[in-house]
Amino acid sequence: MAKRKLSRRQQWRIQKIQDERLVRAKKKQQTISSDSEALINTLHYGVVVSHFGATLDIEDNNTHNLIRCALRQNLGTIVCGDKVVWQHLSNIPDGEQVQGVVTALEARSSLLARPDFSGQIKPVAANIDQLFIVTSPIPELNEGLIDRYLVAAELSRIQPILIVNKIDTLTIEQRLLLEKRVKVYQDIHYQILYTSAKSQHGMDSLLQQLSGKVSVFVGQSGVGESSLINALLPEAHIKEGLVSSATNKGTHTTSVSRLYHIKKTLEACHEPIQASLIDSPGVREFGLWDV
Repeated sequence: MAKRKLSRRQQWRIQKIQDERLVRAKKKQQTISSDSEALINTLHYGVVVSHFGATLDIEDNNTHNLIRCALRQNLGTIVCGDKVVWQHLSNIPDGEQVQGVVTALEARSSLLARPDFSGQIKPVAANIDQLFIVTSPIPELNEGLIDRYLVAAELSRIQPILIVNKIDTLTIEQRLLLEKRVKVYQDIHYQILYTSAKSQHGMDSLLQQLSGKVSVFVGQSGVGESSLINALLPEAHIKEGLVSSATNKGTHTTSVSRLYHIKKTLEACHEPIQASLIDSPGVREFGLWDV
């Protein structure tokens, strides 16, 4: 069943409700008392780290604990990176995972979105600074997909950076040919990083580029997004997929987007690195809209 399209007046009404909730949340946070009843109703602020259908995992801004939350109606689509206001639920049944409810969505500084199969706009990630377009020799480099990601990044005012991964699989001649193909992007001033999760080539440069920012990895299935994150954050234990020998296409391993925090020290210069990174499900197609 196709999703019902909201009219402009309905969209305006939903936004008005959101704005009113945010104003009330800020006023309530300033005047909240310390008695036990008020503590149940205290409003908290956090960021969405993962989305599971009707529930979200929220990282609380103060405690940094993960809280499983349900959604109020008419909040629209909420994605990784969104900043939200949430509230503890009272009288939680034993064994119930949901501990809170998201009551409002804060304004976004940026939003990456793409059309779904029905042509409806589907948000992918919010409040991001950088879009890393991950490519590799296998599956075959897809310039058309890269171009669409670049257009989407420019429209969303997000800095795009191209990663050419799995370079350890290339001979010298093959790498020269690949560099010639992607030079067109370098010529129009897009940054290109050459990496290998397996050999750790280029990982320090990638870490330095991630430092202090919120970034998202996008790209075809099988290009090595999950392998790169495992190299940056071994404790994440992300499942890695193989490229089909029959089709030269990757298999989907990431089913939901997730936000990770990276805290590392570069061995060469002992520079501390702190970054936030969103891993999104790999896609073979990425359409554009309103262009």
